[in-house]
Amino acid sequence: MAQPAGRPGFSFLLCPDPEMLRQRLEALVAEHGGGRPWDRRVHWGDEELPGAFWADLTVPDLMGTPRLVVVRRAHKLLKETWDKLTQPLGSFNAAIWPVFCLEAEADRKGPKPPAVLAKTRFWPVAEKRGWVWTSPGLTPQGMEDFVRAHMARAGLSVAPDALRALCAALPCDALGARNELDKIALAVEPGGTVTTGQLGIVSFEADMDIFAFIAAVIHGRSGDKVWKKIMDNRQASSSDDIFFAFLALLQREARLLWELASGEPPSAWIPPAAQKSKAELARRAGPAAAARIFELALEAEFGIKTGQRTPEQAFEALVMGLHSAFGPRTAPARR
Repeated sequence: MAQPAGRPGFSFLLCPDPEMLRQRLEALVAEHGGGRPWDRRVHWGDEELPGAFWADLTVPDLMGTPRLVVVRRAHKLLKETWDKLTQPLGSFNAAIWPVFCLEAEADRKGPKPPAVLAKTRFWPVAEKRGWVWTSPGLTPQGMEDFVRAHMARAGLSVAPDALRALCAALPCDALGARNELDKIALAVEPGGTVTTGQLGIVSFEADMDIFAFIAAVIHGRSGDKVWKKIMDNRQASSSDDIFFAFLALLQREARLLWELASGEPPSAWIPPAAQKSKAELARRAGPAAAARIFELALEAEFGIKTGQRTPEQAFEALVMGLHSAFGPRTAPARR
């Protein structure tokens, strides 16, 4: 496998947060893209890769435009697909840059590649040459660096007391945190300093209020507040990943509830103040109902990707499914 000049022959990005993946991809292109515009082709690993993917991966553009071939949710690829990738990844193509985004939830030791990928011929090559980037996503421990870096890109600094307040208030979700920081940046003079006086416009509720959304459904209330938050974020951002980010957060919360309901240790950090309420909700829901959230989230994702449903329709079907799953099992007995 020939060593490419300047940029990776292919890249693996391991992180459960779509926004952090996007930011890392932008940084890679800025560093290794040669200042040229890249034609971006995005495919999804939780679907069968179409013939267009293999053409994108192997046939250069006739006009010479370099191509970035991105596979989202690549952790879902099957062994046969990884095996089939051995040949196209075996030689460097200056006009085509494959990037695989592995978005499975990280455990306590951080993101790991699927076992089938770790056994391929090209994975150790990527590790040896530094073509693998891993991140657990946005965590409380990494929030300070995230805030500083985001404000630095906007040409702003952050006062220590404002930084502490932001780190406590922002969600461990890079897209939601970015949207709130963008609002603050607009309220500060160019080249200025963010102070606590500008933080009154921060309206984000942690994790898109996913926990409150599930709790509302379990208790028979409406989840419209969460949906309004999603729609507000969609209007504030051009990203196509907003609804999928919501589904990813929903599945993460479902995993925590399932683990707590099953007596397993949680696989992700839970704020101490929320541990008791989450444990109670998990007990009320039970493992079977918590597991049902995963199925409903996948159904919503499939409906949107195939064009069968709009995000609004998918959300409505999701809520109906959740009420059906939780209601009969968790409704308090009538006296």
